[in-house]
Amino acid sequence: MSVRIEELEPDGWRRWRDVRSRALALDRAAFACSAHQLGPEAPESRWRERIAAPGAILLAVDDDGQDIAMVGLSTAGAPELISMWVAPEARHRGIGRVLVDAVIARAGSRPLSLRVMAENAGAIAFYAGCGFELAGREPDDEGTLTMRRAAPSAATAWPAPAERPHRPGASRPGRSVDQ
Repeated sequence: MSVRIEELEPDGWRRWRDVRSRALALDRAAFACSAHQLGPEAPESRWRERIAAPGAILLAVDDDGQDIAMVGLSTAGAPELISMWVAPEARHRGIGRVLVDAVIARAGSRPLSLRVMAENAGAIAFYAGCGFELAGREPDDEGTLTMRRAAPSAATAWPAPAERPHRPGASRPGRSVDQ
């Protein structure tokens, strides 16, 4: 299965509502209580407002055009990865990593944080494999732990594909799924 990553504009609010509603229905315990505040009953204006807020809402779309995963990037303050979810039928295929890489790319040279339910050992291990580290061992009032990923150092960071120099005579690379 191949996927493409799409960044939503406010007119895509129904797609995000549907994926998010499915995520909250199927994996309720994977989300902090505050995540449930934007549920299927929220008015269209709230969905549009959130999509238009600083950051990005990304959906993974499969070969059949089905939205199968979501993640958000909030940049209202320090960059934060939010609302990560992959549909059960699409798990263990690398889609989560593609979404996380897309958020990391959009965060650029800034450090990135996320909150994960303290009881979700699988998610904590997944994020650790993506370079995030626990920022503490005590859950907050919602039962979440904070994880952080340091900003890439200038010495090790590779420029974004659009900024990479083109070698004369080499073919230009296509866009990858995380761009």
